[in-house]
Amino acid sequence: MATISITSFPESEKISCPNCNSAFTLYDPEGSEFCVCGFCHTYIQFVDEAPKEVKTLGPPQLKPAIPLGTEGILQDLSFKVIGYMEKDEGNSAYPGWREYVLYNYEKGYVILSEYNGHWNIIFDKAFLPKLEKILYGNDYVLYDDVEYKLFHKYKPRVLSLAGEFDWDVLKERVNTAEYIAPPYVIAREAGFGVKAKNINYYRGEYLEPAVIANAFNLDFASFPAKVDLISNQPSKAYSDWKWSLYTTLYLILALLLIELFVVWAKPEQVLVDSVYNLTYDPEKGINEFKPFVTSVFNVNDNSSPLEIEISSGVNNNWLETTIVLVNEASNQTWEVTKGFEYYEGVEQGERWTEGETNAKVLLSEIPKGKYHLNIYPASGDPARNALAVKVVSNVTLWRNLLVCLLVLCLLPAYTYLRMRNFEKRRWSNSNYSPFEE
Repeated sequence: MATISITSFPESEKISCPNCNSAFTLYDPEGSEFCVCGFCHTYIQFVDEAPKEVKTLGPPQLKPAIPLGTEGILQDLSFKVIGYMEKDEGNSAYPGWREYVLYNYEKGYVILSEYNGHWNIIFDKAFLPKLEKILYGNDYVLYDDVEYKLFHKYKPRVLSLAGEFDWDVLKERVNTAEYIAPPYVIAREAGFGVKAKNINYYRGEYLEPAVIANAFNLDFASFPAKVDLISNQPSKAYSDWKWSLYTTLYLILALLLIELFVVWAKPEQVLVDSVYNLTYDPEKGINEFKPFVTSVFNVNDNSSPLEIEISSGVNNNWLETTIVLVNEASNQTWEVTKGFEYYEGVEQGERWTEGETNAKVLLSEIPKGKYHLNIYPASGDPARNALAVKVVSNVTLWRNLLVCLLVLCLLPAYTYLRMRNFEKRRWSNSNYSPFEE
């Protein structure tokens, strides 16, 4: 029989089983070519519109979560559940799954699949015409400009049936390959032998159990609980990673713009840039030089970072200074000790160097006012006779900026690791995992 063009669900009909004479209901009598008696589980074929016994089957092992005859609206389409199947992969270690045949009076049939509490609604080309234009590769398919990666290959086997069907379910033999681009999956079904060129494509979309329960007005608590995860299950970790990545990029951009504005609004100012003579002072002790005072300089901003750089041409020696910043009005002081050393030589015909001839120190949050530096130098070179001193205000604190950038990157790094772990778990169920060589 073939489904005729109608604008609503057809009237149900009662038929008698040719084996046990029990009366059971057909929900799509015009479109049903095969059905199963709900009492003796006889598989029946309609020949010249008369039911003929084909085979006696065992009853389903599980009670359908969605009873036959249930109507609902899913993805803006009206459906009635008219068939139920339990399948597995033969000798595979994977447990079986369940499929519900949903009938839509305008376009035909779709499959609602449930595996370990996870659900997919599966459409054919009657609902998705672009399935006829799929580009097939060795380990991928391309559908609607999206690449789906090969995840699994298997030969489905029917274990038990209930309800009605428009094809001979028991004689169906196909090789199935699944390709994923979560939350979607493409199933490629190819026949055996002479029917190997009979290839059909189907696209499934992952749905939450609550969506199914609401669509058919059922109690969500009666649905099977989720176990582990399946191939095309969407990753919340992936959503979190995308959110954290874009948020972090926006924050980094904002931080850089703020830093550039600060640099523009408060440019660096050189307050001191002079070379001072050093005088060795043997009375103070070995390596000591006479202290000296720099010229007076003004800090014009209420709170400014100061960078003090000292340099001298030491060679195979060292120099160290104690630097005291003095506020001339309040006599408040900031004291730091900084030094450097530089060595060079030739060893086995190769020249080597070690160290620097300058050093920098940063003082932060220096109040507005008039200042000078008291500098107390020492060096292992008594002949050292000059020390260059440079003081710069409003220096850009690139180190602080770098620390902020690193802190901002912690969240996307963490969510990326969670996402990667989720994907590794997903692909651990596949023989085509990109995480294994």
